[in-house]
Amino acid sequence: MAWNGTVTCSECWQTGHNKNGCPRRKERYEEALVMPEEERGFRERRIIEEWENKRKRNTTRKCTYCDEIGHNRRSCEDLKSHMAYVQKQNVAFKEALLEHLRDIGLNTGAFVQHLPTDRVGFTDPIVLFVQKICWDQVHISQAVNSIPRFVKCFPVRNMGDLQGREMLSVRSLEHWPTGAKWPNEPDTRYNEWHYSLKVVAPTSIAVEPPEGWLTETASTKAFFKDRNSWMWANPENEDYQPSSYYSCEFWKVEEEQQLKQSA
Repeated sequence: MAWNGTVTCSECWQTGHNKNGCPRRKERYEEALVMPEEERGFRERRIIEEWENKRKRNTTRKCTYCDEIGHNRRSCEDLKSHMAYVQKQNVAFKEALLEHLRDIGLNTGAFVQHLPTDRVGFTDPIVLFVQKICWDQVHISQAVNSIPRFVKCFPVRNMGDLQGREMLSVRSLEHWPTGAKWPNEPDTRYNEWHYSLKVVAPTSIAVEPPEGWLTETASTKAFFKDRNSWMWANPENEDYQPSSYYSCEFWKVEEEQQLKQSA
C-alpha cells in the first residue's frame, strides 16, 4: 500500500504526529515521574529512561549551520531567517526578469540575434530560433556574476543540426535595484556580454513560466546546502561589509517596493 503522507503515532495510534511528539506519551512520562520509585514497574522505568535519553541528546546535539548546541539544522532559526531573506530577493529578481522577457517579446518560437562580441568566429550577428527557456537555471545566487545562459537556441541557417545549438542570456537592466553583491560592470558579467541576445522577431504570446516557478524554494535550499552561518554578513555587526565575499546582498527589495509605490 502506498504511503498517503499522513503520520501515524505508534504510541496512541492517532494521526498527525509521531511517537516523539505524542501528548499521551508525555502524560505517561509525567505520571511515571511523580510515582514513588519503589512503585514503578517496567513500563514506568522504561519511559523515564527513554525520555531522559531523548532530553540528553537534544541538549548535546549541535547544529551544522550555526554551530550552536540544542537543535539541528532543520530547526535552526538563523537558517530559516537567512533563507527567507534570500528567497524574498529571489522572488523579486524573478519578477523583474519575467517582466523584462515579456517586454522584449522573448518566448519559445521567437527569433533572436546573438549580439556580436570579440569572440573568434562570432563577429557577425547570428539569427537563431528559440527552442526552449530553461527556467530551472534561474536563481538570484546564480545571477550574481551573470544571468545564466538559460535560453536554448538553434541557428536558422542550420536548423536541423543539433550540434549547432547556442545557450544565450539577457543583460541586466540599469534600473534594477541590485545590491552590493551584484557588480554591474560589463567585464565582471561575462555571460551577459558575450552570450547575450537581441529579439528580432518576438512572439505574439507572452512568455509564461511553469506553475510555481516564481515562488519555488528548492533552489534557495540548494544554495544554503553547503553554507554556514559564519558566512552570513550581518548588517548589525560592527565589522559588516556589504561587498564581502559571502554577502547575500543581491537585491534591494525595500528600495524596489518604494519605487513601485511612488510610480
